[in-house]
Amino acid sequence: MSLQRASWVAFALAASIAACNTSTSSDPGPWDDGVVIPNEAPPPGNVKAGFQALVSNGYISCGIPLDIFNSPAVRALLGSIAQMQALTDADGKPLRTGKNADMPYNWNVHTNDDGVDLVSPNCLQCHAEKINGQLVIGLGNVTSDYTGAAEGDGGANPFDSIDLDSIPGGDQLLKLFERQTTIGPYTIMRTVGTNPAVVSTFALAAYKEPETLAWLDEPAFPLPAVLFPTDVPPWWRTKKKSSHFHNGLSRGDHRGTMILASMVCTDTNEEAEEIMEYFDDLYAYVRSLEAPVYPFEIDATLAEQGEGIFLDNCSGCHGTYGASDDEDTYPNLIIPLDVIETDPAFAGFDENIAALEDWFEQTFFARYATIVYNDPFRGYTAPPLDGIWATAPFLHNGSVPTIEAVIDPSQRPVHWRRIDFDSTNYDTERLGWPYESLTYGQAEASDEERRYIYDTSLIGHSNAGHTFGNHLSDAERTALVEYLKTL
Repeated sequence: MSLQRASWVAFALAASIAACNTSTSSDPGPWDDGVVIPNEAPPPGNVKAGFQALVSNGYISCGIPLDIFNSPAVRALLGSIAQMQALTDADGKPLRTGKNADMPYNWNVHTNDDGVDLVSPNCLQCHAEKINGQLVIGLGNVTSDYTGAAEGDGGANPFDSIDLDSIPGGDQLLKLFERQTTIGPYTIMRTVGTNPAVVSTFALAAYKEPETLAWLDEPAFPLPAVLFPTDVPPWWRTKKKSSHFHNGLSRGDHRGTMILASMVCTDTNEEAEEIMEYFDDLYAYVRSLEAPVYPFEIDATLAEQGEGIFLDNCSGCHGTYGASDDEDTYPNLIIPLDVIETDPAFAGFDENIAALEDWFEQTFFARYATIVYNDPFRGYTAPPLDGIWATAPFLHNGSVPTIEAVIDPSQRPVHWRRIDFDSTNYDTERLGWPYESLTYGQAEASDEERRYIYDTSLIGHSNAGHTFGNHLSDAERTALVEYLKTL
């Protein structure tokens, strides 16, 4: 059943004006304290060309020579990383051609200026994941293990047994390894499935001379002491959002911060400009993505009841949803930290953000975007909820395993772990990953078990806040969960 959803008047794009109450209810809500982050019209781009750039181009320009990547020794070393599935359509037909056709979906083969075929990681390392057994491009990765593998073997070069000087592109492999080893300590997470995207961005910036993008031997500004996790937002929400980060940090043209991961290997402004030339297409592709449709049964009557509850209690911050994108509305609000009360780590490390802001203003990237913090206050953006059913775990740090626990804080476990990492094992009642609550945290766990435990007592991992469903009855929450399946 296709549900018709109510719409409301769009917000004026004025960041200095506090947002008015946009809920269909006249009751006050957190939206009254929110402020609009103005949106900027995106540049035109070619969607098909953007897809090809995403899965073929060398925006991470250093990498592993193809012959080395395909060697039995390196395949064994890389293990499951090198053996991931190729990028195919629903019928198993390759979506890439040539040397990329059979490559793991999150690696690109590209030819550098010296005519060497290199294999480099692409954006799908973090921005593709399986749900219900299907790989979904744009869905945030929640299964990667950053709990220590990024450190390497104490900094040892795993390619010591290979004579890199005699192999074309060997210098590019060594460059990639040394850069990743340098930022590796800033990418170590406490729990499998959590993502270090934010702190690794800080690390990359700190090791870059801002005016030239030359690599530095020592960080130019202080890095965050807390390696807090980030939940990777799905790409299909990009078309609606003004800000690129959970805390409203990046504003303006998203390309200005989307491109930052390329700094692993990009050492000149000229190279950054060459990459940016096709990022308008890549950005167009990202904006073209649609949320996956909920694949399980929906109680249409219950969902219709839940729609009214959503409009009265949630739409003021999260928008409304029609039969098409044109019928949707989204306010683009940033909510004060003392109102939303979720974990403050990402919104609160002012010294580090101030240093990043100063660095960014001196770079090539500042032509496109701005880094803004504490304006008009510290807080978090209320995201659109398209495809929310597929995006567990929840809150900006991935601390809550199900939607049920988001709208009923009493259900949030202090310590929990996923039952397994089988994407077909999905909880259709609670809306999220099946998990088990534990009576102990990481400090009491064995070495083997520790990295699978999400411990909300750790700094940056709190599951507090967003208590806006406390006043709802159990029946209302059940109906609301059913409605959220339709988005």
